[in-house]
Amino acid sequence: MTTQAWISLGACAGLLALAGLAVVRVGRSPLALPLSVISIALSTWNFADFALAHSGGPGWRLIATGAALMSAPSAMHFILAFVGERRRLAALMFTAYGVFGALTITALVGLGSERVATAVVSRGFAVAVLSLTAPLLLGGFGLLTWHLRREVRSTERTRAGLLLTGLALLVTMLGTDLVAVLGQDVPRLGNLGTLLGLPAIAVVALRLRLFGQELSNFHAISALLLAMVGVLSYLAVFQIFAAQYGVLVVGTSAITLALLAITRRGVIAFAAQRERLEQMATLGRFSAQMAHDLKNPIAALKGAAQYLKEEHSQGRPWDDKGEFLDLLLEQVERLDRVVSTYQRLGRVEPLTQPLDVNQLAASVLSLQAFTGLTGVEIRRELAEGLPRCSGDWDLLANALENLVRNAFEAMPRGGTLTLRTRLEGTGVVLSVEDTGEGMNARTRERAFDDFYTTKATGSGLGLAFVRRVVEAHGGQVTLTSHEGSGTTVTLRLPAAHASAGVPVRGSAEPWPG
Repeated sequence: MTTQAWISLGACAGLLALAGLAVVRVGRSPLALPLSVISIALSTWNFADFALAHSGGPGWRLIATGAALMSAPSAMHFILAFVGERRRLAALMFTAYGVFGALTITALVGLGSERVATAVVSRGFAVAVLSLTAPLLLGGFGLLTWHLRREVRSTERTRAGLLLTGLALLVTMLGTDLVAVLGQDVPRLGNLGTLLGLPAIAVVALRLRLFGQELSNFHAISALLLAMVGVLSYLAVFQIFAAQYGVLVVGTSAITLALLAITRRGVIAFAAQRERLEQMATLGRFSAQMAHDLKNPIAALKGAAQYLKEEHSQGRPWDDKGEFLDLLLEQVERLDRVVSTYQRLGRVEPLTQPLDVNQLAASVLSLQAFTGLTGVEIRRELAEGLPRCSGDWDLLANALENLVRNAFEAMPRGGTLTLRTRLEGTGVVLSVEDTGEGMNARTRERAFDDFYTTKATGSGLGLAFVRRVVEAHGGQVTLTSHEGSGTTVTLRLPAAHASAGVPVRGSAEPWPG
């Protein structure tokens, strides 16, 4: 075999192995699905190119064209997921899949229609594909470059740089084949591009926690062995049925389906085990969240009780310590309200009445001194004259306490927590800002998903609960964060339409839930 043939087969095996690693993480990472599609598409293209060179069957050109077409929208999907813009630009992503999917189907229809096949391999079809592909991929690479320039963490910059290099090699060199089809005298480097771009992406996937965890060498070796078996099976079928084009297509398709079935069975078994573990862990996560919400009132009770005990041991009178006794009673009532709040946690049905957001914010912050957390400076920037909001004090206080607690946990070495309120239009805005570690783009996009957490002991319920509470009040919640520059969560709540004559729950109930 020629050097180019070996390159094609090596790239095919490597891409199949990368696809196997990605498939294992489908459903667990938003990057896994597009990466698996890219890998399968380009591995198909490499083998089809090899088969075309050795058999001359025109159908292989159509298969190679269809596979190359699907790499464009999947590359855009992968880039959007990596930079955290997958949801915001979902319409663009699905449009790209629709357009290129239609072109791929057209190419495959050419297997049974000579007229369609002639159109697909024509210069006009290549020009149309190039005019659609170029702006899509240039936009994607622009997003990836923008992400690289704005990130401050060295690990994330390394990830972005390697992915940009790998994808650039894949796409740019694959483009030389398309330009050659247009009649230009350029070397066809698509096979070499896939082989050179593969290591950069593999390093990010295996060692730089692209999928949120470092994949083991066992996963890598297993995927590579399975891929090599697949390529050897392709070659065996190709060698035996070299002169029978129809049998070749059916045989290689059957091998591909068998590989996918084996992978699927392994993934299903793995997923079933993980699902059982998740089911066992769900109750633990819910319990962890309840413990999280009970910690502050318990800490306040303990702090006040210890203080009073010390005063008693010193023989000092309690005549001027009535506020501590009130605090003890209030925290017992607060614990009772936490339990009541959890009874309606799933439904998040607010029992609304007019309340003062500044009093709500002040009451939550007033108890932070009793939590035992040190090293964090707390700033209050509460605008005066704010209208009252119609809301459930317990649920909103619970949500705000989650945000404050998250802010403290994001600053283990100290920092500044700023709680702001302001008037915006007809509503009130409340924001919690920290100077902590911040989030990368992928974490930021999934921050409000149920059970999503990056903490080893986290429940993944905090921010999801905050979102549900705010939306149940007719408001909105947004998050702004960058690695190394802190996080700001902003709650926008509508003002109450009528609040005259209705009592406001204020400082008499410092933190009801």
